[in-house]
Amino acid sequence: MRGNFAVMLLVGAAVTQTAQAAPLEIPTGDSNFTAAIRILGQFDAAYYVQGGSAVLLPVANGPDLSSGTNIRRAQLGVQGKLFGDWSYFVNTEFGGSGGTESQGRIQSLYIQYDGLKPFAVRIGAYPPAAGLEDSTSSSDTLFLERAAPSDILRNTVGGDGRDAASVFYAGDGFFAALSWTGGKVADAAVFDEQNAALGRVSYLAYSDRDAKLVLSASGAHVFRPADTAPGPNVARTLTLSSAPELTVDSTGTKLISTGAIDANSATIWGAEAALQWHSLYAQGGYFDYRINQRLLTPPPALPKSDLDFNGWYLQASWVLTGETRVYKTDSAAFASPKPDSVWGAWELGARYSVLDLNDNSGNAGLVTGGVRGGEQKIWSAGINWYPNSALRFAADYQHIDISRLGNSAPFLGLSVGQKLDAVSLRAQISL
Repeated sequence: MRGNFAVMLLVGAAVTQTAQAAPLEIPTGDSNFTAAIRILGQFDAAYYVQGGSAVLLPVANGPDLSSGTNIRRAQLGVQGKLFGDWSYFVNTEFGGSGGTESQGRIQSLYIQYDGLKPFAVRIGAYPPAAGLEDSTSSSDTLFLERAAPSDILRNTVGGDGRDAASVFYAGDGFFAALSWTGGKVADAAVFDEQNAALGRVSYLAYSDRDAKLVLSASGAHVFRPADTAPGPNVARTLTLSSAPELTVDSTGTKLISTGAIDANSATIWGAEAALQWHSLYAQGGYFDYRINQRLLTPPPALPKSDLDFNGWYLQASWVLTGETRVYKTDSAAFASPKPDSVWGAWELGARYSVLDLNDNSGNAGLVTGGVRGGEQKIWSAGINWYPNSALRFAADYQHIDISRLGNSAPFLGLSVGQKLDAVSLRAQISL
């Protein structure tokens, strides 16, 4: 796999010597039928610096995160249109989001009707629109991973390979998407898939040659989590969890997690905004996650209170070479700067994110009715170099602060959190 990725990088460098790269198009002889090859390869390396006391933590709390490498994404697909009014995308993924590569699977497979522009209708398996940060392409994120608070919404009802049907409106200043979503491609077997509704609206509140202001709101409701076993009155669980905005650790450890919650339903909403002014860019958002728990069993059943979690993030960048992040009306999100010179574009970035997965966590002993999922705070700083529009090289630093109490012996009521640092690198090709 790593050898293939190296070949992909060499091919990409050979075909993208100019600042602007064109898709690798397959000739069809008819403009009503098009096909273009899409490639995204991301090779990551990271080193985790943990305190000496971390080795005393339980295995589930990351006593020894695995430094090393990971092919984060290795995507190959074909995208185009049919009979003028229909479009399609078939994209495969061989990379890994859990610190190791995985067998090939579907990242996107959909057909879309475009004959009612600016409306469109899409059906298949793909990442449905779930927010400003979520709608930023995986090749254009400011850091190696999206902000954790946004990823909770994405992973619960969206993300790669999500079964979905969507209606879009993509105008010059307004974007809206409403989706029904189910399970994911290659999910573990369930007995009735999850059913959820997901919506996003975005408004380009200000736009001129030098500046753009975008406001975005998202909301999702999980009507019914997936059944984990056959028969009546079986558990229907949801788990909210997050890696520390870096996915090189080969154990796939999530340093904060609610654990499996038996739920009737869940409601998630978020509000985000982004401002681009000349070569400066700023973006932020707040998210709230509410889970309606099921009754205690066996009888007599006692009501359980709703669980409420939240998170927020702020991030900003400055393109040192003067280029700007590019606004895309089809996704109502921003893309990477396009280099204007042979030296490429250089971008500095910073981010602070907070994700709180505690609710009624107490401060000692066993918690009944609450969750000790933990709180994660991350300071990030990074630099991106875009030699041309197809290649990107990134270097990031993170300071990660995990606060969490144990809920089982021998760490009952004791700290199972830690503070650690991480440095990471990425080499990327995107065509």
